[in-house]
Amino acid sequence: MFSRSLVRTSGVTAKVAVRSFSRLAPLRKSDNKLTGQQFDEAEMMSSRLTEQPYYAKRSTEAKTERDFDDFYQDSGEQGRRGWDQKNRSSSDDELKRYQRIEIIKGLLAGVFTIGGIVGGYALYTKWPALKIWWNGDGDIPFELPKKKKKKTGFELPLITNENDSSVPGLYVWGDNANYIASMNKKVDEVRNPIRHDWFDNKILKSVVMGETSAFAIDDKGDLIQWGKGYNNDAVPQYSVKGENITQARLSRGIIYALTKKHEILVIPESAENQKTLPGLQSRNWYFKKTMKPYTKLSTSNVLEKHEKITSIDAGKDHLVALSDKGRAFVTATGFDTPERSLGQYGLPEFSHFTKAPTPNELHEITLLNNLIQRTARGKIDHIEPRFITKVACGNHHTLALDSNGELYSFGQNTYGQLAHPVSYETEFVTLPKKVELFSKHVSRDMFPEVLDIHAGGDTSFATIKPAYMYQLIKGTADAKQRLNDFEAFTVGFGTNLKGQIGNNLFTHAQFDPVKIRELAKFEDYDTEKGEMVAIGISEWSSGQEHTFIKLQNKDVLYWGANDCAQLGNGKRNRIPKPTCPPAIVEPGFTAQTYKDMTFVNRLQLEENQHIVAGVNNSAIYYSSK
Repeated sequence: MFSRSLVRTSGVTAKVAVRSFSRLAPLRKSDNKLTGQQFDEAEMMSSRLTEQPYYAKRSTEAKTERDFDDFYQDSGEQGRRGWDQKNRSSSDDELKRYQRIEIIKGLLAGVFTIGGIVGGYALYTKWPALKIWWNGDGDIPFELPKKKKKKTGFELPLITNENDSSVPGLYVWGDNANYIASMNKKVDEVRNPIRHDWFDNKILKSVVMGETSAFAIDDKGDLIQWGKGYNNDAVPQYSVKGENITQARLSRGIIYALTKKHEILVIPESAENQKTLPGLQSRNWYFKKTMKPYTKLSTSNVLEKHEKITSIDAGKDHLVALSDKGRAFVTATGFDTPERSLGQYGLPEFSHFTKAPTPNELHEITLLNNLIQRTARGKIDHIEPRFITKVACGNHHTLALDSNGELYSFGQNTYGQLAHPVSYETEFVTLPKKVELFSKHVSRDMFPEVLDIHAGGDTSFATIKPAYMYQLIKGTADAKQRLNDFEAFTVGFGTNLKGQIGNNLFTHAQFDPVKIRELAKFEDYDTEKGEMVAIGISEWSSGQEHTFIKLQNKDVLYWGANDCAQLGNGKRNRIPKPTCPPAIVEPGFTAQTYKDMTFVNRLQLEENQHIVAGVNNSAIYYSSK
């Protein structure tokens, strides 16, 4: 027990505490040895003991709880919210600290794991030397580092045919899953133009590369076929002889061949179907009947007297034939009726809302072959025939060029391949519709005259030359002369996801015709004009997703898809703009040949050499002229 007293002096109050260690001694209110007023400790602390709660000295957690009780009693509900916020802030700090620790642990574990893997691999590769060093068996063997072979930039293909490009024949490359590019069935693909041994010294009229088979027409007009789709063999064979075929197209398992007699033959693609087809009958010199493996497309119900078919083109399931009177006819292809129509027939009765027409029956495209002339008030005045000069077919669309240089298109327009804005109403265009979007590429006082058209897959092309309006008036004497004042240019439209248009872009759909500006960069000096002019195009071939063109100076350009090595540049990269392919690899070529400064490594073809694009393959063939 202890007692405390206050001693007041002049202006100063001093506390004096006297402690007594005697338990039995009673508290004394006075002490003779001290002066001043004395107080008992119980009296001094009584106010706190009776009015405020008492807390013993415990852990920090108990102190925190006590502080919370005091804070809650003093501040009420607002104080409790403040305390909760304080607690949450403290918990967030603890959580962030824990997260930082775990992140550091993960990083350290990753570093140690990678270090362990690298160290283990180094230990594995150097184990023979380490074992010798550890056991002390002898000197550690030393190996000189191997020198890396320098890449020449072009990997030369294996040449097995000794004939060079001066010998007529056939070069084929691309996918070989269907035995089209090579007679070696073990070869998956051919990435460079390689000679097909079977065609050495053969002159051909044309070559068509389909998806599962290919065929060629020799100089006599006989049909040669090969591939898995024909007879499951890579060796070409003659299938039709003596018909003098001039042009042929492949669609839905049938070869449609135009003969010199202006007849259209219907020849099954596969040899098995050729045997079972009830074809035409003929008699030999002994008057013995023989069955031919093909039939003919009837034209008597659509052609007029003395009218004849002059050219054909085909899509995936339709064929368009053109007569010498400028009239176009269409039919569905195949042995059975196609599942649906996408408007590619140009006939209102066979729109995308109805079924496709019966195959191998020609129908006149009346709204394309005739021009409706109207009065100033918009009423029909009269109908005059329209002369169609060329037709081009894509997968499910058709392009038609008339004698006035105007382009009409119909069919599927999902990717803008008809050069019409894509919408719900124009996704399928059943009736032939004039293309109006070419006008944006010429001035207002000029007319965009279309000179040529091409189509491949879901992409279309048109070559345009500006002309003054007054030149198109009938009877203008100097019209043809004035047309030479402006250079022609080529536009593309349709799907461009793999660079099919050639405008150096990859777009899903392109309905607005866009210029292929890269073609204008290939120029040559014109002695008559005394200036550099763009080199004209002499040949054009568009396949399913890639295109080849031959310029007037014999150079070749290509662009588009290359997934199956169909571009023949030794690679599989897509090329979105016109580019010069490498030259044909001759038998005597070595790596040193490409280092020679005088060597021109670009493909050039003579007048009797022609390049064609197919589905997944391409070819170069030789003609008589």
